[in-house]
Amino acid sequence: MVVQVDKFTVQCSLVGDAMIGKSSLAKAITGEQFQEGYIATTEDNYSASLSVAGDKYSLSILDLSGQHDFDQVRTQEYRTNDIFVVCFSAVDRESLESIRDFWIPEIHQVDRKRPIVLVATQTDLRSQESDHITKEEGQELAKQIGAFSYLECSAVERTGVKEVYEQVVMATLKCRKRRSSLIKRVFGR
Repeated sequence: MVVQVDKFTVQCSLVGDAMIGKSSLAKAITGEQFQEGYIATTEDNYSASLSVAGDKYSLSILDLSGQHDFDQVRTQEYRTNDIFVVCFSAVDRESLESIRDFWIPEIHQVDRKRPIVLVATQTDLRSQESDHITKEEGQELAKQIGAFSYLECSAVERTGVKEVYEQVVMATLKCRKRRSSLIKRVFGR
């Protein structure tokens, strides 16, 4: 059975530690209001439309649990997405270290070929935190993990949110194009 992928639909999974703003990032692109406080996520789905380079794309955003012990649920979902949006909080150094020590190894156990966009969330809190993660540290981690791009955003201030999802679409399209040209070279189609 051949599954036809709609070229204007992008499925992404948001991953990263709990309480770092993943759900707020998902809600911000859908236009939902920012909510104070923390509500644990096991798996939430969001949908949004976005125009990139003159084309309209449908985003299917899967917000997955940041609890490390939900790995079996997450890894099942990893198989159905186009791209990973790996998040850490700009004011939580442990969440940054967790990218390298936990999230990337978990993703690579399932798939090493899907693109990754690395995102620093909660940038609005940097001024309140002396030991915040700098943009340079985020860029360095993006290089180390082979991310397609590195972005920073604040769901509260709604800064950088649209750019995150534009990069998600662009990375997915680039990956699909590369896969398509590889298939053409191998099979001559």
